[in-house]
Amino acid sequence: MRRIGFRRWRPHGYAMGFYAVFIATVAMPLLVLSVDLVRLLAVRTRLQTAADAACQSAVAAVTAPVFQGSKQVVLSPSAALANAYREFYDTARDAGLVGYHPSVQIGFIGPATAVCQATASLDTLVPGAPPMGVTVLTVSMARDELSP
Repeated sequence: MRRIGFRRWRPHGYAMGFYAVFIATVAMPLLVLSVDLVRLLAVRTRLQTAADAACQSAVAAVTAPVFQGSKQVVLSPSAALANAYREFYDTARDAGLVGYHPSVQIGFIGPATAVCQATASLDTLVPGAPPMGVTVLTVSMARDELSP
C-alpha cells in the first residue's frame, strides 16, 4: 500500500547553526590571534628601528677635545645618553597609536661602544589576555674615519 503525500523528512537549515558555532569558537579566535601576531611583528620592527637609531645617536656624541688632541674616539656619556633617549622616543612616538609601551636601557661597553636594549609590551585585542612582550638588542661602535 502506498501513501499519497508522504514526504521523506529532510533536515534544512542545520548547516547555518553549525557554521555560526564554528565561526564563534574557532575562526574568530584564530583571526584575532593572527592580527595580534602581525601587530607583534610590526612592533618588533619599529622597536628595532628605534633601538638602532638610539645607539647610532649615542655613538655620535664623541668628545671633541679628546679626539682633536689624541685622535682617539671617546664618547661623552652624558651627551650620548641624552642623544640616545631623545632619538629613541622620537622614533617610537607612534606607540600610543599602535598600542605598545616602549622602554630602553643604554649602556657602554668601552670608550666608543654603546649597547641599547629596548623592550615593549603590546596590548592584545583579546579581552583579559596578558600583554605580549618583545625585546631587541643593538650594539654600535664609533670609529674615526681616518683608520681603515
